[in-house]
Amino acid sequence: MLKKLSIKNFAVIDSLELEPGEGLNIFTGETGAGKSIIISALGFLLGERSGSDILRPGAASAEVEGEFAADNLPPAAVERWGVKEKTLRIRRQADPKGRTKAAINGASATLAQLSEVGGYLVDFHGQNEHQSLLKPEVQRDLLDRYGRLEKEAAAVAGAWGAARALEEALNAVSMSEDERARLLDLYRFQLAEIEAANLKPGEEEELETLWPRLKNSEKLFSLSGDAHGLLDDASGAAEKALEKLKALAAVDQSAEPLVGRLNSAAIELRDLAGEMRAYGKAVHSDPGEVDRVLSRLEKFKTLKKKYGADIPAVLAKAEELRVKAGSLDDMTLDRSEIEKKLAAAREKLEKLAFALHEKRVAAAKKLSAEIIKEAEGLGFKEVRFSVDAAYDEAALTSSGGDSVEYLFTANPGYPLRPLRYTASGGEMARLMLALKTVLSRADRIGAQVFDEVDAGVGAVTGRLVGEKLAKLAASKQIFCITHLPQVAAFGDEHFFVEKDVRAGVAAASVRLLDEAAREREIARMLGGKKQSTDLGLKHARELLAESKN
Repeated sequence: MLKKLSIKNFAVIDSLELEPGEGLNIFTGETGAGKSIIISALGFLLGERSGSDILRPGAASAEVEGEFAADNLPPAAVERWGVKEKTLRIRRQADPKGRTKAAINGASATLAQLSEVGGYLVDFHGQNEHQSLLKPEVQRDLLDRYGRLEKEAAAVAGAWGAARALEEALNAVSMSEDERARLLDLYRFQLAEIEAANLKPGEEEELETLWPRLKNSEKLFSLSGDAHGLLDDASGAAEKALEKLKALAAVDQSAEPLVGRLNSAAIELRDLAGEMRAYGKAVHSDPGEVDRVLSRLEKFKTLKKKYGADIPAVLAKAEELRVKAGSLDDMTLDRSEIEKKLAAAREKLEKLAFALHEKRVAAAKKLSAEIIKEAEGLGFKEVRFSVDAAYDEAALTSSGGDSVEYLFTANPGYPLRPLRYTASGGEMARLMLALKTVLSRADRIGAQVFDEVDAGVGAVTGRLVGEKLAKLAASKQIFCITHLPQVAAFGDEHFFVEKDVRAGVAAASVRLLDEAAREREIARMLGGKKQSTDLGLKHARELLAESKN
C-alpha cells in the first residue's frame, strides 16, 4: 500500500505531496489538468523507462519519492533491502539528459530492481493496457498467475533448457574435431561481438526517438523559437482580453462563464509558451552526442542484420550461442551417455509440461466461471467467456505445450470466438476490470491503479464500474482516474487535480476534497460547469447517497 508520495519537478508538477487513503482513491479534474501525470510519476518511481521530457521546464532534476507498506514483499526482498517496521522507501531522480538514479531504503538500486520490487507493490492498469489482453502470451501468463502456477511454469522452462543443452551436446559429439573447433571459434567470436556491444533493453527505442531531434536540431530550434514568440504574443493578448472581460462581467454577470473559459485558455497559452521556451533551450545538441547516438544505432543495425530482427532477438541469440559453445567445450560424455540423458530430459520435460497443462485446464475452468460472474455485474446481460488451453506435445517450448486463448461473446446466439476478434473497446475495458478483480483475490499486490478504466462506457454502466471498484477497494488500495461522476461518487477519498500558473509556467496541484467541495466537483462533472447549479448539487448529493447504500 502507498502511504506517501512526493513529486518534484516532474512534467507539469512543481511540488506535490500526496497521502492516499486505504480504500478507493478517486482523482478528477479538467482534461489536461495533470491527473495522469501523477500516475506516470508513480510508474517512474517503480521502474518505468523515461526520457528528459519528464523534467519541468527550467528544473535541474526531477524527483519522485514514495513510502510503502511492505507487508506483501517476499522474505528475500525484505532481507535484501533492509526493511524495518514494515516500511519501504523508494526514491528515483532524473537529470536533463534522461539519466536516472534510484535508491531503495537508502541503498542504490537498478532499474530492474525497481521493476521487481514495484511488481510486489502496485499493479498498473493504463488506458490502453487492455489491448495487451489480446496477446496469447499475456493470456497464458495471466492464467498462470491466477492458478498460481509460476513455479510449475518455471520448472518446465528449466527442463526445456536442460533438454536443449543436451541436444546441443549430442550434436557436438557427432562432428569431427576440426568441425567442432571451427564452430567453437565461430560461436565464441559471435558471442564476444554481441557482449561487447553491452546491449540494454529499451536503449534502441530511446535513441531512435532521440535521433530525429538531434539531426534536425537547428530546424527544430528555429521553429520552436518562432512558435514561442507567437504563443508569447497570444498569451499577452489573451491576458489583456481577460482583464477587459472581467470588467465586463462585473457589470453583466451573464458573461461570467466566458471569463472562466478565457482564463483557462490564457493559462494554457502561458503553459504552452513556457514549454516551447524550454523545448528550444533543450533542443541544441553537441557533435559528440550526435556521433555517439549515430554510432550506437549503426551498431544495433549491424547486430540485427547478423543475429536477429530486434534487440531482444539478438540477446536471445547470445544465450543460444552460450549454450552451443558450452556444449562444444564439454566433450567428456560419450554419445550413448548423452543420448540416455537426453531421453530422460525429454521424458521429464513432457511429464512436467503435461502436468502443467492439466493444472492450467483446471485453473482455466475456474477462471472462466469467475470472470463470467464478475462481468455480469458490469453490464453484460448474456455474456459467455471461456479460457481454452489446447495441448500439443509436438510443439513443446520453454512455456510448455499449451496454446491459451480467451474466447468471448456478448451476443445471444453467437458462438464463442477469440477475444481479439469480438470485443469492442468498452467491452475490453470492462473485461479487464473483471479480470483484475478476479486476479486480485489470487495475488498479494497491495495497490492497483486504474487510469480511466471507465473509458467508452455510459452512465448506467459507469455506476456498475464504480460499484465494482468499491468492492475491490475493500481488500486493496485503489487509485482511479475518472471523468464519470457515477464512478467518482464511490470514492473513499476524492482528490481534485487542477493546473494554474506559477512564475509564468503551468503547474499542476492536487487537493483532498471535503464533503461540500466533493458535492460541487461531482456537480461540475455532471453538468460540465464550474459554477454548480442547485439542480446539479441536488443530483450530486443523490449520487453520493446512493453510493453509500
